Amino acid sequence: MQGLLCWFEARFRRGYSDIMTDMKKLIFSGVAVGIAVFVLFMGLPGERPSPRELYFPWRIEVDADGSSRVFGIRLGESTLERARTLFRDTGDVKLFVSPEGGLSLEAFFDKVELNGIRGKMVLGLDAGERTMRAMLERGTRVKSMVDGGRKVSLHPEDLANLLHAPINTITYLPSADPDEAIIRQRFGEPERRIPERDQEGVVHWFYPHLGLDIVLNRNGKDVFQYVAPREFDRLSRGF
Repeated sequence: MQGLLCWFEARFRRGYSDIMTDMKKLIFSGVAVGIAVFVLFMGLPGERPSPRELYFPWRIEVDADGSSRVFGIRLGESTLERARTLFRDTGDVKLFVSPEGGLSLEAFFDKVELNGIRGKMVLGLDAGERTMRAMLERGTRVKSMVDGGRKVSLHPEDLANLLHAPINTITYLPSADPDEAIIRQRFGEPERRIPERDQEGVVHWFYPHLGLDIVLNRNGKDVFQYVAPREFDRLSRGF
């Protein structure tokens, strides 16, 4: 409330009409964002699912063998080439070395738009331990990270070979965060809710049958992490 009073005092001399115009703009912006999130995650009243919803974050197809498909990507089968075609972007692929020496390959897509779905995507690639070790040796640039790990830029030939690497994880950061009620409406109640040990206000909602971990961050951006349900232990490990 104090901030709102200061806002009025700072602009009082501009005149009542200018203040009202600014207030209308602020209200309109807030309403517009709210409507966008509601329509994206809740849909319109009476609306039937359409083909475009195949790319929505709650449209997770789970097969009998424990595999799954989301955002038009079948985890463990669809390749980086498929993602580049789908996202209309080449992305940025890097090799990461953890402080313990573990290796992982990730493709970053900073701006993704899929039939109304907007946000950032990070795709985990499965190239095999031996292949990643060889890529590490051929890396063109190594950058140290705050946590003690390293980020490695790959040789052009290795980047080209990764086009056919299968995608085994998807991390989605939506441009607009849905509230908890909308998440329950779309995904149901989580099997478990686990607070992050070292980050206050961060809670993991686990949906093992969907291969999904929704990370709700009271002070930042929410994150949706997907794996094939049969691989869910990879997400829940450490909790």
